[in-house]
Parts: sequence; structure tokens; C-alpha cells
Amino acid sequence: MKKLLITVLFLLIAISCENKREKVQRDGEPDVVLVETEDNEMNTAIESAKKTFKSDFHQALLSKNPNFSNFTIKQKFDTPSGGGEHIWIGDIIFDNGKYYGIIQNEPMEPIGVKLGDEVVVNVENLSDWMYYDNNKVKGAYTVKVLRKTMSDEEKKQMDSQGLIYE
Repeated sequence: MKKLLITVLFLLIAISCENKREKVQRDGEPDVVLVETEDNEMNTAIESAKKTFKSDFHQALLSKNPNFSNFTIKQKFDTPSGGGEHIWIGDIIFDNGKYYGIIQNEPMEPIGVKLGDEVVVNVENLSDWMYYDNNKVKGAYTVKVLRKTMSDEEKKQMDSQGLIYE
């Protein structure tokens, strides 16, 4: 179930500094949604993620609650074109004051990381976070914004995972 949900979430990767929301299809990779920097709804979602990161995500991660799983952080990486690409980092652990994880999708542009790389998360560039509380998805602020633009078929595919986005 984790792999299927992650695939759906990669469909919702946001890239900033574009002119409008549009999808880019890639061979062997999920679609990418391009989002302009001035997208107020997306910027509000990112600010909400930043404001709640320590109180919600961090506390849940440290709680070791057996009902919590799939801790994931979305981080903005600078691109050579001057914009930013937002990439999900999964398998998050917190050790010695830092978050570590694995890059969960192949970037569109060369940004110094690739699918499967282990990285130290730069919390200053955090753009979203999420984890599961049983079948309820906590966080996922940018996913909720992008879900509004999904087709009925895409929503159906996402909903087939049995997860509830709060």
C-alpha cells in the first residue's frame, strides 16, 4: 500500500517558477504538476506545513506510536533554471538533531540528488510533510491543494488506497 500511495503522491509533485498549473508526463515516472511561484493557495499550504512541522510531524515521529507510519517530508531543491523542484523524502528518521531520509522520486532537473539517495533534510526548505495515523493521512497540505485539480479518475485511484485525507 505504501508504494501505491507514494506513486499517487509523486503524481502531485509541485515545481515552482512555472506559468500555470499543468501536468508533465514522464516515461517510467509519475506525472509532475507544475505550479507557479505566485500560487496563493499553494503558498498558504506550504506555510501551514512549516508552521505545524515541529508541533505535529516532529512530535508524532518521536512518539514511536505504533499507529503512526510512512513519515515523509517534501523539500524544495534549487534547480539550474532558477526555480525549485519539490521532492518527497521518505523513510524519515531523526538522529542527533537532524532528519534523514530517502529521495522518493526522480527529479526532472539535475538538482544534486536522484531517486534512492540518502539525504539530510534541509528543514529550512521544507514545503510539506505527512504521515499515516492508521489509515488517516496527517499533514499533506500541498497534496490537498493539488487534489482539487485532479480528474475524477485520478481521485478515484487515490481514494482506492483506503486512506482518508484530513
